[in-house]
Amino acid sequence: MASQSFWQALGAHFGAEKLAIEKLYLLQSNTPNLIFYALPLVLLFTVLEFVFGKIVKHDDFTPAELKGSLWVGLGNLLVNLMLKSALLLAAVWSYNLLPWRMEFNWWSLPFCFIAYDFCSYWSHRISHFNRFFWASHVVHHSAEHYNLTVAFRQSWVQHIKLVFFIPVALCGFHPVVFMVASQMSTLYQFWVHTEAIGKLHPLIEKYLGTPSNHRVHHGSQEKYIDKNFGATFMIWDHLFGTFQYEEEQPKYGLTSPLANKENPFELNFHEYRSMLSDIKQSDGLREMLFFLFASPAKVYRYKALRKRKNSSKSKISWLLKATVLGLLLVMLGQLLAAQPQLPEPKIKNLLFFLQRTPDANTVVYQLNLDKNGELNEKAPVKASWIRYQENGAVKELSAIENKFAYGVRCKAIGNESYEVRLVSYKKLPMYLQKSPTDQQYRLYIKDEGKDLLLKRVFVKVEGGSFWFPKVHYIDLFTLDTENGAEILKRINLLGS
Repeated sequence: MASQSFWQALGAHFGAEKLAIEKLYLLQSNTPNLIFYALPLVLLFTVLEFVFGKIVKHDDFTPAELKGSLWVGLGNLLVNLMLKSALLLAAVWSYNLLPWRMEFNWWSLPFCFIAYDFCSYWSHRISHFNRFFWASHVVHHSAEHYNLTVAFRQSWVQHIKLVFFIPVALCGFHPVVFMVASQMSTLYQFWVHTEAIGKLHPLIEKYLGTPSNHRVHHGSQEKYIDKNFGATFMIWDHLFGTFQYEEEQPKYGLTSPLANKENPFELNFHEYRSMLSDIKQSDGLREMLFFLFASPAKVYRYKALRKRKNSSKSKISWLLKATVLGLLLVMLGQLLAAQPQLPEPKIKNLLFFLQRTPDANTVVYQLNLDKNGELNEKAPVKASWIRYQENGAVKELSAIENKFAYGVRCKAIGNESYEVRLVSYKKLPMYLQKSPTDQQYRLYIKDEGKDLLLKRVFVKVEGGSFWFPKVHYIDLFTLDTENGAEILKRINLLGS
C-alpha cells in the first residue's frame, strides 16, 4: 500500500493540462528574465575586472578584442530578444505533445538544470568535433586574451544547437522551468571567464566549472585542446574522459589566429566562409562531407598535409613544369605575333591609324584642317573609317562610335600643343605637337622621358559582346625620335 501511494503521489505530478498557445504572452510575462535582472551586475563586474587589470598592470585586454567582444555580445542580445517568443512557443508546442507533462513546480528545477547541463556538455563537446557546429561556436574561442568580455562572445547563430536540448524538453519539464534552467546555465558560465580568480578548493575544482577549469578549455596547447566541456558540473568530463587540470599558463585563441579581431561579422562567420571555400574546392561528395562535418582538427591536419604533398609534387616535377611552361610561352608568343595584316592606309594628313580584330576595317586619325589649311583648334584631330570591304571608301564615324568607341577628346595645353585621349581608353595621354625638324604636327606618347612618334595602334579583341568587347591588349607601334628605332609598347588589359 505504501509503495502504491508513492507511485500515485509521483504520478499526480504528471499529466498536467496543456498550455494554451493563445495565452503565450501570459506565460512569457510570468517567465523570470534572469539575464535582464543580472545584466547590471554583469556589466559592473566586467568594469571592475578591467579597472583591476589596469591597476595591477595585468595585460588581459586589447582595444580591438574588447570592441569585438562588445559588438558580438550586443548582436547576440538582439538575436535573443527577437527569438525569445519563438523559443518559448517551441517549448510550449513540444510540451503539449507529451502525455507525461509535469505540473509547474520549482522542485523540478534542480532536475531540469542537471539534465540541461548534461545536454550542454554534449552540445559543447560535439561543437568541438564537428565542423558544422564548430562554425557556430568558434567565435567564443577567437579571443587571445581571457577576461569576462569573452563570455559575451556567443555566436549569433548558436541557436542551431538547440537540437541537442530536445531530450530535456522530452522529459516533460514545464516550459517556464526549462527557460529558467537555460538562463541559469548561461549566467553561471559568465564568471568562469576571468584570470582574476585563481584556483579554488580542490573539491570545487574537481566537480564544478571554475575559472581555472575553463581557462584550460580555452587553452590552445595540445594538452588543453578539447578538454573540460562541462558548463556547471565537471562530473561529465570525469565520466567521459575529457577532464584536465590547469597545470601551466594557457595560451588562448585559435590555432590559426584571426587578423581582424574587431569586426563582429568576421568573428561570427569567418569559419562558414572558409568551410564554403573548402567545399567548392572539394574532390567529390566524400571530401565535401568531410569538409562539412569532420573534426576541425582533422580538417586542419588534412589541409596542411595536402599542402605539403602539393609542395612536394611541385618540387619533384619542377623540370617538367618548366619545360611545359617554356613551350606554352613560345606558343603564346607566336599567337600574339599572329595579327591580321590589314593594308597600311595611304591618306593625307594621317597621324596614326587603329586596327583591331575581328574587324576588317581601319580607323584613321588625321589632322582636322579647315579649307584654308589651318588647324581646327577646338577639334584638331578627326577620326574616320576606311571601309576596305567597300573599295576603301572613307566614311565618318557615327555619333555613337565617335562618343563611345573610336573618337578622341582633345585639350589645348599651350605652345600650340594638345593633349589627345581615346574615348575608349582614357588612361593613355597622347600629345599633338609640332616636330622640331619640319614644324609639322605629329602625335607622340611619352615613355621614360622620351617622345615616341605614334604610327599605329592594334587592339586585340576576343569574346565579349558588341557593346562590351573583351579587349586582351593594345599594341602601340612607335618610332624613337632620337634614333629612328621601332618600338612596340604593349598594354595588357585582360583581367584588369
